[in-house]
Amino acid sequence: MMSLLVFLVLLFGLFGVISSQYIIQYREAYALWIKEIVYSDPENNSDTDKKALCSKVESYSREICELTDMILLIFILISATFLIIVYTIEKNMPLINPNTIDYNILIASRVLTFMLFSSLILILYFLKINIIFPSGKTSAIDEKLFSVWYKYKCYRNKQKEFLDKLEPRRLYEILAEKIENGELKDASQDDILLIEPLFRSKKISSNP
Repeated sequence: MMSLLVFLVLLFGLFGVISSQYIIQYREAYALWIKEIVYSDPENNSDTDKKALCSKVESYSREICELTDMILLIFILISATFLIIVYTIEKNMPLINPNTIDYNILIASRVLTFMLFSSLILILYFLKINIIFPSGKTSAIDEKLFSVWYKYKCYRNKQKEFLDKLEPRRLYEILAEKIENGELKDASQDDILLIEPLFRSKKISSNP
């Protein structure tokens, strides 16, 4: 039992380390959005500046998605460990005399386990990580990075050999979703053809 609890605490510590890295990337990406969207500088329009900015946005998007995937993997491991601990406690409690120290240790272990798991859920909520659709989606910051990425049409400025490589994928997924939903009125036919593989419905590809 104690080894399971130690393993749970170690997983929680690893979760904390990765979450701190996620928070750093989130904060930097948010600062970039504030600078480029909220307090946009119209003079900052040179090709060199745009390419540097696009590189930064795509780097943030990729790193945030990778950190999110790692966090969700650890969440699955912690959840499995939590269920094993709860099952073990419930199976052992009837076998132990309620007046012994061992029984009190089991009660304390159960309370500690539930506290850790509850705090994990709350942390994921405050990190704005979507655990229902765990595909690297972190809706709040994804949308902000996309707004900067689309403002400068970063996907159009890549070298020819990289134009059809839809990476970082999350930004292209949002682009496909918004075009499919009719939210981007200035999307060209070339844009539609570029991201056609990501459309949920193929009908939009036939639109002019």
